This record gives sequence, C-alpha cells and structure tokens, in this order.
Amino acid sequence: MHFQYTAKQRNGQLQTDTVEADSLAAARQSLRRDGLFVISLQATDSGFSSTSTSGNWLPQRKLIRQTDLLMILSQLNIMCQSGVDLADAIKNVASQASKPVIRSVLDAVHTDISEGISFSEALARHPRFFDRTLVSGISAGEQSGNLNGVLKRLTERIRGDIRLQSTVWSMLLYPIVLCVVTMLVLSALVFFVLPQFAKVFSDLGRPAPPLTQWMLNFGAAVNNHRLLCLGGLAAAIVPTVCLRKTVFVRRFLDHATLHFVLIRKSTRALLTGRSFRLLGSMLESGVPLVDGIRLCRDAIPNQLFRDMFERVEHDVLHGEGIGKPLLAADCLPAGAAHMVATAERSGKLGEVLQSVGEHFEEEGERSVRDLVKVLEPTVIVVLGVIVAGVVLSVVLPLLDVSSVHQ
Repeated sequence: MHFQYTAKQRNGQLQTDTVEADSLAAARQSLRRDGLFVISLQATDSGFSSTSTSGNWLPQRKLIRQTDLLMILSQLNIMCQSGVDLADAIKNVASQASKPVIRSVLDAVHTDISEGISFSEALARHPRFFDRTLVSGISAGEQSGNLNGVLKRLTERIRGDIRLQSTVWSMLLYPIVLCVVTMLVLSALVFFVLPQFAKVFSDLGRPAPPLTQWMLNFGAAVNNHRLLCLGGLAAAIVPTVCLRKTVFVRRFLDHATLHFVLIRKSTRALLTGRSFRLLGSMLESGVPLVDGIRLCRDAIPNQLFRDMFERVEHDVLHGEGIGKPLLAADCLPAGAAHMVATAERSGKLGEVLQSVGEHFEEEGERSVRDLVKVLEPTVIVVLGVIVAGVVLSVVLPLLDVSSVHQ
C-alpha cells in the first residue's frame, strides 16, 4: 500500500511525499524511524483518507447513553478477540440489545457490513449514535489491521469517562439532596406552620415577635401574589436559559469555570486530562495528528480549550509543533504543556499524552473530592443558620403564648 504523508523534519521544515508500507501503523512507524514528525497520513490506493470520517457533521443530541455504548464496544471487543467474525459479533450484540432503537441501528450496521461496507463507514451513517471520535478510531484501526486494539482502547476511554462522571455526581449528590430537602422543609414551615400562629396572635390581640412577623409577611406576600411570583421566576429563568446559549455568555461562563479561584484547579485538571487522554488515544489508534486535534477540539465543550486546540491546529498545519501553543495557553495546569513539549521531541507523543491525561484526570478527581469535603460543612452551616432562623420564628411565638397563659 502507498501512503501520502505530510511530516515535519528535525529542522522544522515540512515534507510531503509518499511511503510504501503494509499498513497505516507500519507507515507511521517507518516515518518515525526516519526522524519525521507525522502531521497527516493517508492511503492513496485504498480509498481511505485522513478526512474521510471528519466531515462537517452538524451537532445533534445523541440517542445512545455512554453505558450502552460501553456495553456494545465491550462485547464486540471480547467477541473479536475470541475470533468471532465482526459481522457475526455485531449481529449477536444486536440480538442481546434491550432497547429497540439500539437493536435497529446495530441491525442496520450489520446489513451494511454484510454488503461489503467498512465498519467505520457503517457507523458513520448513524452520527446521532456514534460520534466522529469513535468512527475515526475505528477507521484507523481498520487501516492499521489492529481493530481489536482500537476497540479495547475506545472501551477503556469510555469506561474512564463514565467513571469520572459517576465520581463527580456521587460527590455532589449529598449537598444537592441536602439543599433540596432543607428548602422543602423550610417552605412547609413558612407557608403552612407559621400562618397558624398568626391566627393565635390575632385571637390574643398581641403582635407577633419581629422575626415571626417578618416571616409571616413574607409568606403572606408570596401567597397573595402567586401568579406574579411564578411569572417573575419564569421571567428570570427563560432569559437565563436563552442567554446561556449565546457566544458571549458561554465564553464568560467557560472562562469563569477555569479561572474562579475555588474550582479552577479541579476544572483545569479534569478538562486537561480528558482532552489529552482523548488525543493520545486517537494518535495511538493511528488517527493523523491534525484529525486527532480537530476531533479533540469538537469533543471538548469548553470554549477556551476549543480556542487552544484551534491554535494548535494552526501551528501544526504551518509546520510548528504542538508544544508552543500549549505553553502559551493560560488554561492548563502547571507542567502539563512542558511534558507534552518534551514528548513531542522524543517522538512518543501519543503514549505520553495518554499518561499525562490519566495523571491529570486523577488529580482532578482528588481536587473535586477535596472541594466537596469543604463544600459539605459549608452547606450544612449555611443551611443550619437559615433553619435556625425559621425555627426561632416558630419557637418565639410558642414562648410568648405560654407566657400569656401563665
């Protein structure tokens, strides 16, 4: 097979030529032995190109959960390692799928493969189920002849994403539930319990204590103007949701998540870990560097990281390395860019990117755990003060009533 490549020489100059090799991975290895840093690599006589799976797909809401995708890839990986034919493996996975929509998609993929279409192209026909990153990895695995290895790597990546999301949500669940339950209890006290004391003081002809009176006035105002309060709440929520989708507000919020003192250590580490691990996985799967950068940019929701990867892509296309734009970025944790720049010079970029990504993901999880450890007592103290105020507004009337009867 012949492959056309664009690579950077040791002196920084770009070189475009062709190389003959048995597979995409062999061609990449041969170029590395020659001291070339591969920017793009594509087969000229097999119909595969580095842009074949990176078309301009419109972003759409995915119809498959990460856990379902993990189950599909895990089963395919196990069956393929056991020597089962890919088409038969897909058919078996489809027969075991519990959701009809997943079963129908896998049946369509099986039909396409049976008709001679490649696995990656069959998956690419269902962009709302299989994203560009997955399709590009599968395509690279097909061309390199290492589809089993790619399936294993993709399975590990998705399993890591699920584990990270589960860890973060499990840490935040307790403070969220505590806040919700407290708000429900306080609402019951203010709107149902306190009004009963208003009738008692009215019958006694005595004014309620100041704190209790303030609570009574607040509850009465909300009850007497329910529609107005609901309308005001809707008027506050709807513009907020709409503005959240604007470029300016999204950029502001993305900037705040990476620079706000209390959370920036966690968010920077988590985003860096995810993006670097994803890029390293793509490179190790045989995806060309430029395509890997573009896929990584599209997979990261934070606009500052997307801008950073656009600068990385620009420099790579102009013969520069990826280290310079990373070193200039102010949204990466300390040391991350230096490690990648060193890996680029050593020629082990994909392997080091995965290691660095795993390191920062673990560091991000530790930072989130430390943050939640501080957040939990803070939430408890704040809610305790609020509850104490409401309880006092209930207890004080009881004391006044008991003193009257004495």
